[in-house]
Amino acid sequence: MKTKLTSVTYLGYTAMDRRLSNAMLPWLLREIKSAGVKEKLSITIEDACLKAYNQNFEPVIIHRLVDIIRASQVPGRPNELFYILLHEKELHCYLFSAGTGTEVSDHCSNLKNLVSMTISA
Repeated sequence: MKTKLTSVTYLGYTAMDRRLSNAMLPWLLREIKSAGVKEKLSITIEDACLKAYNQNFEPVIIHRLVDIIRASQVPGRPNELFYILLHEKELHCYLFSAGTGTEVSDHCSNLKNLVSMTISA
């Protein structure tokens, strides 16, 4: 299954502790934003991966859906999407901003549905 391309601003990522709690999430997201990364990308879900393409349509991020353990809108910021990726026994949190909360909500729903389908397959 392939989803439509959605224009986003990539805000960065950070490594994180396995003991993440919801109370730590605001601190974690502030840490990502403090790096000042703002890169225009387009994201889609295809070939059981979340893929982000730059403006030349070159893939710059490719993450397997089975490695994404959580994806959600940022509480209080509906136009921001974060997901947590298990990468070689480490957790990484990735943060994106989209034009509207609806775009983020759609991608979160697609991610959750496809991740559960991938795990059960």
